[in-house]
Amino acid sequence: MPFQLSVAAEHRRRGVFAGGRCLRPAVMMMARLWACRESDRKMKKLICRGLYGWMLALLLAMPLTSHALGCWNGSSSAGSVTSTFNLPGNLYVSANAPVGTIIWQSSLQNLQLYCEQSVGENVYFWVNPKNAVLAPGLQIGIIFNGRTYTQSSGAIDTGITVPRNGFVRTNLPYSIVLLKTAGAPSSGSASINQYSVFQLDGKGGLNAHQGINFNQLINGSVTFTPGGTCNLSANGQYTINLPTVAATQFPAVGSAQARNAFTISAVNCSTGVRTATFRFSGAADANNSVLFANTGGTAKGIAINLGSSADNANIGANNSNNTRVVNVQSQSAQLGLFVEYMRTSNIVPGSLQTAITIDMLYQ
Repeated sequence: MPFQLSVAAEHRRRGVFAGGRCLRPAVMMMARLWACRESDRKMKKLICRGLYGWMLALLLAMPLTSHALGCWNGSSSAGSVTSTFNLPGNLYVSANAPVGTIIWQSSLQNLQLYCEQSVGENVYFWVNPKNAVLAPGLQIGIIFNGRTYTQSSGAIDTGITVPRNGFVRTNLPYSIVLLKTAGAPSSGSASINQYSVFQLDGKGGLNAHQGINFNQLINGSVTFTPGGTCNLSANGQYTINLPTVAATQFPAVGSAQARNAFTISAVNCSTGVRTATFRFSGAADANNSVLFANTGGTAKGIAINLGSSADNANIGANNSNNTRVVNVQSQSAQLGLFVEYMRTSNIVPGSLQTAITIDMLYQ
C-alpha cells in the first residue's frame, strides 16, 4: 500500500541507529512493521470516520415513515383508508341521562382489512385520533370483544399481527357507540361531519404520514331534549316458554328450531320523550358468544338465539349489536322480538333456561 512504502522509505533515509551502530535487519523490520501498523490504525480511523459519515448521511436521508404500519379497507394497499357510517336520523340525547350512558350503539361492523409493515408489529385502535369534541355532553367510543373503549383507553390491541416485511388480510369486528358525558344541553342540536372515531396504527403512537392508516368516520346530527321517563309493560318481566323439541331436529351446528315471537313495550312515556332504546345483556354461550347460554338447565350443545323481528337480526349476548332504538308515538313504543333454540355443539338432551336483562333508555 502507498502509505506503507512511504513509511519504510522515511526510516531508510533517517538511518535508524542504536548505541552508535545501525540496527540489525530484524530490528529494522520490526520498526517498519510498527510504523506500518501505526499508520494502519490512523488510516482505519480515517476510513471508519468516512464510513460513519456516509452511514449518518444515508440515515438522515431515509424517510421517517419507512417502517410505518399501513392499513386499508379492502384486500390490498389500493383500498380506502376511510369508511363513513351515517348516524340514524332519530338520535336524541336526554339532558338528564346519567353520565356514561350509551346513547346509541351501531350494529356490529365487520371491516375487511389489509395491513402491511416492514418491521412487524400488532395493529391497535386509537379512539378519537384527532382529539376533537364530538358534541356537547357526548363522547365517542367503540365496543370491541365485549368491552367499551374511549380515547382515554390509549392503544387498544386488536390482536392482529403483521409479520416483518409482510402483510395480513383479515376482518375486524367492532361497534361504534356514543356515550353521555356532563354538560349536555336540554334543547338544540349538533351536526357531526366526518368525525374520526378511530385510527388503526401501531402501539408507539399515531403515524402522521397521510394515506396509509384507516380511519372510521361518522356523519349525522343529534338533538338534545330535557328528557323524561317511560315504563316497561308487564312490569318489565317477560317469561317466554318454548316447546319441547327432539334433538334429532338439529342436524348441524347453527340449526334452529321453535322460534317464538313476542313484543315488549315502553308505555306511559313523558311528552318530551322521542325515542326508547332497549339494551339486552346476559351470559354468553361458550361455543357461540352471540347466543345466550343455558344457565339454569341440564341440556348441552343448545343455546338461545334472540333477535329483532323487523330486521331478523341477532341480538348478541356478548354486547354485539345488542341495542334497538324505537320511536315513541302517542307516549308509547313497541319492539318486536323472537327467541329460538340453536345448536352450538354435540347435543345432550335436557332442560334449558336462561335470563336476559333488558335496560331501557328514553330520550
